[in-house]
Amino acid sequence: MIQIRLRADDLDRLQVAGTPDFGYELALSGRHLVTGSPGRQLAAWRLDVARSWNPRHSRLFDLYTDLYLPAFFDEAALAAPTPVDPASPPAVAHLWDLARSNVLTPFTRGLAEGDPRAATALDRILAGLRATALDPYRRRISSLVATASARTLAHSALGGPDGLLRSIHPSVDWDGRHLRLNTRVDSVDDLEGRPLIFQPSALATGITFNPLAEVVIISYPAAATPLTRDRVLHTPPPALRSLLGPTRAAALVAVVRTPALTTGRLAAILGASAAAASRHASVLREAGLVVTVRNGRTVHHQPTHLGLELVHGTTPDTPD
Repeated sequence: MIQIRLRADDLDRLQVAGTPDFGYELALSGRHLVTGSPGRQLAAWRLDVARSWNPRHSRLFDLYTDLYLPAFFDEAALAAPTPVDPASPPAVAHLWDLARSNVLTPFTRGLAEGDPRAATALDRILAGLRATALDPYRRRISSLVATASARTLAHSALGGPDGLLRSIHPSVDWDGRHLRLNTRVDSVDDLEGRPLIFQPSALATGITFNPLAEVVIISYPAAATPLTRDRVLHTPPPALRSLLGPTRAAALVAVVRTPALTTGRLAAILGASAAAASRHASVLREAGLVVTVRNGRTVHHQPTHLGLELVHGTTPDTPD
């Protein structure tokens, strides 16, 4: 168990992340493939990923031990990924930890020595992992993390820092002075002025914590519900229809499903006149859910990030 003493100024700096750390989620996905026991809520996810896993990519597992999780997958986890840099400080630190534990393999030794073939192989492996374990679940992961964050912040609004800390997760205990984390490692720590961020994670099955980081992040499971693939929407979800009305909800879903949708095409989808479709698009634009671009006499509509999240994030959830 880890015990962290929190002072009054520490409590003032508490934060809860509302978006996923996809680099961490990608690293966790590899660990679950290594261990084979990710928990009931991830059983279907793991089975789905294992079916598509390329056995030739199993060198990835050389980066994992019982104690060390690779923390340098951020670039590979981006929606538009860039190559991982094995010479980056997080990568060097991880490879050094593996070396100290005497578990370097030819593959990880190649990464540590700057072999470009090993770096290219790692990028190829991570691209395959991302395509099977992360990309088909991105919006569901975002929804689970945002829901967990909002629930915790609601407790904070009602009960202040005490309400926040007592609502995070059953493996996190707060007695008014000390924060206790149910982990495999035993230690007593102090933030020493560093900010503390709670990071919900869709793929986490337990609490993780790095006491040496400049920004202390405690990651914890976002939900006990199964992780399912992102839905392909053909009609607006009931919650979205209730929020926007049936026609505007259908308009927003149409814009999300069809890049650069024209007003004429939107009118045909809605079964409405061009003037009516334009009015619905204007309301969505004023609400920050779509943007409009004119190309000559043709008007195109594109969803904003908020519009995308509103459409894909309207999933059923059970209140506390």
